[in-house]
Order: sequence, then structure tokens, then C-alpha cells
Amino acid sequence: MPDLPGDESWDDLILGGLKIIQPRSGYRFSIDAVLLAHFPDLYDGMQVFDLGTGSGVIALLLAYRHKGIHITGLDIQEQMVDRARRSVQYNKLEKRITIIKADINQVTGYWPPAQADLVVCNPPFWKKGQGKVSLDPEQAVARHELKVTLPAILQAGAHLLKTGGRLAMVLPARRLTELFSELAPVGLKPVRLRMIHPTIDREAGHFLIEAGKGTRGEMTIMPPLIIYERAGVYTQEIQHLYERSPGEERSQDG
Repeated sequence: MPDLPGDESWDDLILGGLKIIQPRSGYRFSIDAVLLAHFPDLYDGMQVFDLGTGSGVIALLLAYRHKGIHITGLDIQEQMVDRARRSVQYNKLEKRITIIKADINQVTGYWPPAQADLVVCNPPFWKKGQGKVSLDPEQAVARHELKVTLPAILQAGAHLLKTGGRLAMVLPARRLTELFSELAPVGLKPVRLRMIHPTIDREAGHFLIEAGKGTRGEMTIMPPLIIYERAGVYTQEIQHLYERSPGEERSQDG
């Protein structure tokens, strides 16, 4: 395993022997990214865009889930792009994951429309002016809408999606109404929703959602996703995410 600068660490994603480079302090991925990476259905030939890829964790996990897809990860922060590229290279996934330094706000100028079958995004959870902004620049941009807003992300996603394509996101439960109000103006419609609860007796803290472009039919509200059985113990469903699942491709040979 290549040596890293003192401010970076190799971290084990557990699944498929994947490793990822992260800063020792500052922004590090959480279970939200893992849940999002396992939410959408995948199929051969899929073109996927990961908006705000950060360390590349979602792109790596998607590649682990299915070897027949290609993921393009975009991020505006140079250091995150560099780490994600090195992680992709270490895991020998260069043929299936491309990491690009790009501004989500400028996606409509970078790419022609209808490029993607799936767009995923783990966006900043806090709007500008809300919550406490981290002193760490990377963490601040990842958690607060300092560089991009939810409407801009939705617009970029809608631009990239083919007709019938889907946008998958994870957001705090408090932003559900806001999200619904922003989907229709960019031509997207909610098609799958799953609320995420820390424990079975606590209110939802976040939600997973898929919105479709040019899709019909009613929205499916899925059973709630419960994270912890009890303090420090994941539910069986969460534990299963870190286990080998029959039928999913595991090859990492690119």
C-alpha cells in the first residue's frame, strides 16, 4: 500500500477489500454515503454521474456492487479530487471510474444533455446561514451550501439524465418538503422514498429518494430503514450491506 502524507489515512471500506484515502481530520464519509450507494438499482451498461463525489466513496461502492457500469465523479475541491483519483487507481478501477474536477453549477456547459442513466448525490445537508460552519474548508463545503445549492444540484441532475433516468439522493428529513417543491420545476418526479430512522422508536433523521425524468406512475413509499437495533449494534439490514450478497458482481479487475 503506497505511503501517504501525514495528514491522510488509508481506510477500509470492508466491502470487496476496497481502500479509500481520507484526511485524518476534517471531512470523512459517514453511513449516509454507504446507504445511498446501495439504494439505486444497477444494470449493465449504466452511465452514472456522482455529483460532489468527495473522497469517491459512493463511486467506489457502486463499482463494487456492479462491474458493468461506468461512474463519472465530479467535485470542485482539488484535494478531494486528488484523493479520489488515487483511491480509484489503488483499487484498479480506472476503467470504470473517472474523477473530474468540475463545478456542479457549470455542468450544463460542460456536458451535453442526456448523458446519464443514473445520477447520485450526497449533497450538503445545511443551507447557507444555517448550522455551525466548520473551520475546516473541505468539511465546510461538504456540509454547507457554500459552493452549490439544492436547486442547482437538481438542475444539473435533470440536465444529465436521459429520459427514464433517475436521480438518487440522501438528505435530512427536515428538507423533504423543500425537495418536493424543487423537483417539478426541473422536470423531475419523486418515484421512490425511504425514511431513515436511527432506531425504531425515534423519528426519521434522513431520507433516501429517487426522482425520475419523464417517468409516470405514483411514488412508492418504502418500509423505513432502521440503522441501530440498540446502542452500537446495527440492524440485520445494515449488517447485510457489509456482507457478500449473491447475484451482485464483485470483480474489481476493471
